[in-house]
Amino acid sequence: MTVIKRRWIVFALGVAVASSIACGGSASLSPTGPSANGSTAVITGRVNGMSSLPVSAPSNSIAPRATTSLRVTISGTDITSSVDGSGQFTLNGVPPGNVTLQFSGSGVSASITLSGVTAGEQIHIEITLTNGGGAHVDSETRHRDDNGREVEGHITAINASARTITVGSTVVNVPDTAKIHRGTTTLTFADLKIGDEVEVEGAMDGTTFKATEVKIEADDDDDEDDDLPEVKGVVTGRTGDCPALTFTVGTRVVKTTSATRFDDGCAKVQNNVRVEVKGTIGTDNVMTAARVELDD
Repeated sequence: MTVIKRRWIVFALGVAVASSIACGGSASLSPTGPSANGSTAVITGRVNGMSSLPVSAPSNSIAPRATTSLRVTISGTDITSSVDGSGQFTLNGVPPGNVTLQFSGSGVSASITLSGVTAGEQIHIEITLTNGGGAHVDSETRHRDDNGREVEGHITAINASARTITVGSTVVNVPDTAKIHRGTTTLTFADLKIGDEVEVEGAMDGTTFKATEVKIEADDDDDEDDDLPEVKGVVTGRTGDCPALTFTVGTRVVKTTSATRFDDGCAKVQNNVRVEVKGTIGTDNVMTAARVELDD
């Protein structure tokens, strides 16, 4: 399956926030080093906003492309890569689990976390460096063996006659059979607009990515929650009554309160349901949810 994300995937993380994520998970999902062949993932990426970074030219004509001072390292491992002059990097032998990528270099110190990396995945991320030395994820793409694909990000272009949208740099065909909705409200292709944050599910048809579902995020998602840590996965161990719930997503304990925003309703947050949660992480490593939505 392939997954493409802005965030939600959509995380715009500062250093302190991302570091708290990296420290908060349990050891069972934390990578410890490269695994055997066939049981690891590959992460490639492109870093934007690198114009201020120094570039070192190759020493001879057959050397790799010029590199910058920026390096990407997977926390807790010796897996690392330099970022070349065009912003590209590759990390091989990535173990499954929740993976934190640390970006370090001249004026840059930032981290992002990719949740639920699985063996055999090929993941591509688009990163933008910020003026303060941090970074945020513009999109994330995950390819798996079942030919499926999930895209998350902002719509950057629309071709109404061809019924295509561009999410990040990915062109998506949206046939009239695709379900388009915001929450429980059914929408049409004409309701899509540039700048919308969407989550698209579908599959490859030859070289064309065809959507089966387009989910439009609420208009105020970005401004309120982009800088918050996020977890995504299946709910287990749910206790409590709405709106005060306690449950676990992956290895993260989550608590909700009367201030939590439930995009799809609190009652739908049940065991074995996939959710995406954004919130703050306390000193006890428990996330207090600012927002919960179903990840369907």
